[in-house]
This record gives sequence, C-alpha cells and structure tokens, in this order.
Amino acid sequence: MGNTPLDDDLHETMARFSAAAHAKPIALPELVPPGKVLIAIDRSNQDAATLGIGAEVCRRLKATAVLTVAAPGLDAQTRQAYLAEAQGKLGVASEVAPAADDADPANCILAAKQAAGAKFIVMDAPYLEDIGRLGRDSVGSTAERVLARASVPVLFVREPRENPAACLAKPLVKLHFTESDAPHAIAEAFRIGGRGRFRMLFVIDAAAIHEAVAILRTEVAPERLTDTALLHDAQVAAGSLVATAQRYAKDHGLDLTVDFKLGSEPDVSAREANDGGHLLVLPCPRDRNTAAYSRALTVLRLSTMPVLMV
Repeated sequence: MGNTPLDDDLHETMARFSAAAHAKPIALPELVPPGKVLIAIDRSNQDAATLGIGAEVCRRLKATAVLTVAAPGLDAQTRQAYLAEAQGKLGVASEVAPAADDADPANCILAAKQAAGAKFIVMDAPYLEDIGRLGRDSVGSTAERVLARASVPVLFVREPRENPAACLAKPLVKLHFTESDAPHAIAEAFRIGGRGRFRMLFVIDAAAIHEAVAILRTEVAPERLTDTALLHDAQVAAGSLVATAQRYAKDHGLDLTVDFKLGSEPDVSAREANDGGHLLVLPCPRDRNTAAYSRALTVLRLSTMPVLMV
C-alpha cells in the first residue's frame, strides 16, 4: 500500500463518481473581492517570483497591490529604493505600505495587512532567506507565524521559476473529507483559476488507517481495509464535495478533474503539485493544534510550487 495511483480500470470507474451524482451539493461561499492584496518581499532570490505571482493575483482578483519589505535593520533609504524598483516591475495598480516600527518581520507584515485592509497575502516562504540556504523542506518561522495569525488567505511562493504565474491557471485543491474549510478552499481555487484547468485531489493513506485501527483496537473486517474498499468508502465520503465542485464547473463551463490516490498524504499531495506545475490550494484549519493543520504545514514544506493556504 505504498504511493501507488489507482490502476487504469479502477481510476476510470472512480472518475464517474456515482456517489457524487447522488450526493447533496454543499453551497460554496460568496467570496468578497479582496480590494487590496499585500505582497511581502524580502530581498531574497524568491522576490521576482513573488512579484510575478502577486501581480497576476491582483489582475485576476481585480485588486490593488500593496507592497512591503519587512527586514530588520533595513535603513529607510534602501527600503524605499527597493520598493520603488519592485513597484515598477508589477504592471498593476499599486501602493507602498508604511514601514512598521517593529523588529519582527511577521509583525510588520501583519501590521501592513491591517493598515491596508488587505484580504489576501502573497509572500516568500521561507521569508528573509534564499530558499536554497534553508533547504526545500523549510518554510521559515516568519511564514508560519504569519499564517497562524493572518485570518486571510496566504499564498506562499516557494522555488524561483521562469514563469511563476502560470500555475495560477492550474489550481490543485487538496481536500480531506472532514475539513470544514473545504468549500472555502474550492471557492478560492475557482476564483483565482479563472478559466483555467482545475483538479481536486483526495489522498487515502491506507497505512495510517491501518495504524489507527490497530491503536484503537477496533474490530474491522479485513475486506473493509483493502485498497478497493478504502477507495470506495473515500468516494462515498467525498460525494458532497465532489458534487459541489462538479456542479459549479458544469454551470460555468470549466474543466475539472477529480482524483483519488493511495499513499502517504503529504508526499502524494506535494508530488502531484510539483510534477504537474500546479498552484496547490489547501484548507488551513483555524485550530493550529490539530492533525489537519500539521498535515497542511508538512505539504507546504514538501511543495516546490506556490501554495495557497485558505
């Protein structure tokens, strides 16, 4: 039960989503236009990608960009010159956030968000470091602290790339069956993806299920724990979310595929995004002490593609 995709026949059968056809759709939330998007840069090798993605987000959401660079010890003249240069590269309506009187970059970013009334953040992860210096498996403490306190969607830019905004037209929404924030994540993906191509991904971690059954000493018939049975149960559990997304896609003429895969959840989720060049969209639980929040952070660390945490 390793990181294996469904075989072709089973994948084709699952693609029909009979459960979704009979499930009651969940209402997607009406999203208020953000008005302003805060773009936080840090003079690292990720800034060019962050500016490119941030500008495209502003175009897609019809928002004004608000630029900030939160770096301890940066003198006012250097800060002003760097932001002016960055502003010239955006190509969208923009303004510069006032400098916050705080040595902590996370506090500065959140203060800029609050002052501007921004409802969306785009920032480097890790922040204040070239990604190669900390390694791909790090997002940095600043990014984690902003995420924990932001209360708005945060799009984290990972590895520098030549066409960083291209992924916005290919959102991959990674969902869990019991996540209360799943409808919001689906809605954000549809909003930012525009007329692009959309994927929903459910990962069934069979090894974790077996471990949980053993720990809880729950009596489960062996036939309920086969790959085929777990995938069938996953399809049923996801029926309402799938029906909701399929209904929206059909009504708006959008291209949507839904995949169920077996394997380690963080590994499979990150690999699918990295290999497919997707913007990875993850529901982010408000309770930071849950397993779901820990899983989301792990996926973020493993991703080389930008990740939108909703």
